[in-house]
Amino acid sequence: MENQNADVKKSSKGLIAGVVAAAVIIITAVILFVFQPWSAGYVATVDNQKITKQEYTFFSKFNMTQFLSSIPNNTKTVDQYDWKTKVGTETAKDQVKKSTLENLQEIKIQIVKAKEAGIKLTSEDLKNIDDVINNQITQSGSRNAAEAAIKSQYGVSLSEYKEVYKDFALAQKYQTQENSKITVTDDEVKKYYDENKKEFDKVTVTHILIKTVDDNGVAVSEGKKAEAKKKAEELLAKVKAGEDIKALAEKYSEDKPAVTTKDGTGYQGVYTFGKGEMVSQFEEWAFGDRKAGDADIVETTYGYHVMQFDKRIDTPFDDVKASIKTGLTSKKSSEEYTKKMEAWKKDAKYQIKLNESSIAKVDKSLYRV
Repeated sequence: MENQNADVKKSSKGLIAGVVAAAVIIITAVILFVFQPWSAGYVATVDNQKITKQEYTFFSKFNMTQFLSSIPNNTKTVDQYDWKTKVGTETAKDQVKKSTLENLQEIKIQIVKAKEAGIKLTSEDLKNIDDVINNQITQSGSRNAAEAAIKSQYGVSLSEYKEVYKDFALAQKYQTQENSKITVTDDEVKKYYDENKKEFDKVTVTHILIKTVDDNGVAVSEGKKAEAKKKAEELLAKVKAGEDIKALAEKYSEDKPAVTTKDGTGYQGVYTFGKGEMVSQFEEWAFGDRKAGDADIVETTYGYHVMQFDKRIDTPFDDVKASIKTGLTSKKSSEEYTKKMEAWKKDAKYQIKLNESSIAKVDKSLYRV
């Protein structure tokens, strides 16, 4: 009997030990599942930062749209396009995927750097993000409509979109703080001005417009366009013969504003402007090798411009000092930050580690291949 009891005790101890061992295995498995980087939809990691399938989907959709917008005369949507199409040596899918993973790697690196620098989103930052979301809801007409729009465009829910936005905002905040450390000296500004002085010049020209579009911006018939060209050629002949172009502009120009000059005269077609202020054809002629009195016809989408060059004007350094400094600071900070980012991306610590099987599942849905 004692031997029997002993056998039962041994059996019980063995059973208990087995149950405990099984429990440990189960708990361990659960812990590994919860804390492994691919749980809960994670498709990759950068250092200690996880990339969710929602983030991957969002940036994939964004880059797919950008890719299609770069194709001349493309009319296909993200869902209609054949992503197996070869573009150079790669498929369209491979190009978009590469851009997406690079975007996400850079954002996650910046988040790591932001946390190391103690940078966080403030309550004001979070409010601004909420304002963006609420504005989208308002523009869509309802939360359900906004939800549907975001889902259609980016493949994520509104709440998921908000989380992606928060990460992006933190990355941008870090970059802004780093860029604020970049300075440009007054000597650098003056040097740039001296080396690019002509870029800041202004010109004064007088022009007469004979339109080749109607009041709604629609092109006129070929017949009427030919008539407009003939009229412009007749006016150019008068200008070259010595007639006052200002008087001709007041009488014939078809872009007269509903105002008069201070001295009571009518529209005279005189414009003074710098580069980047007028349509390209207009500027190319005006900033070419011109001398006072030169006249010609320039065609733009608006019509035929009978042009006469008056003068080129030097812009004083003090007038453009602030804008040059702003431009140089922006350029310098962008270049410096790009160098730092490229170095970080090569660091083994910040290499993106992929879960190929998880990404493959998302890709199958995204690219339908």
